[in-house]
Amino acid sequence: MNNADTVRAYYAAWKADDLDAVMDLCTEDVIAINVPIGPIHGKTKVRSFFARFGNGMTEKRYDVHRILADDTSAVVEGVENYVKDGKQVTLPYMSTFLFRDGLICEWRDYFDLQTVLKQLDLPLDGSRPQKAASGS
Repeated sequence: MNNADTVRAYYAAWKADDLDAVMDLCTEDVIAINVPIGPIHGKTKVRSFFARFGNGMTEKRYDVHRILADDTSAVVEGVENYVKDGKQVTLPYMSTFLFRDGLICEWRDYFDLQTVLKQLDLPLDGSRPQKAASGS
C-alpha cells in the first residue's frame, strides 16, 4: 500500500467508525495535531481523543479534492461533513501526514475552529456553554 492508499484507508476507517482500523494505520508514538487546538501524543491518547470527538457524530462524509503523496508524506485537501448532536458541520480542511515504515507517524489538521464552533452553536471563544440553572 502506498501513502496515498494509506490516507484513503484512514478516512474510510474513520468514516466507518472503526477506530481499531484507524489506529492500525499509525505508529505507537503517533502525533496528531489539530493546529487550532494542539498536539496529542501516542496511540492511546489519540484513540481516546477520537472516541470523544466522534461521540454523537453521524453522517460522516469526506469530499477529498486531492491527495499529493510521496515516499514520506501526503497532503490532503478536502471538505469534512458530518452531523454532530443533530447539527450539520461542513468544514474545509487541509491535512499533512508523515509516514514511517508505511505507517502514519504524524498528521496535522488545518481548519478554521470558528467555523466549527459557529455551526455547532458553541461560544466562539472556545469556552463551554453554561448549563441552565435548575429551578426549585
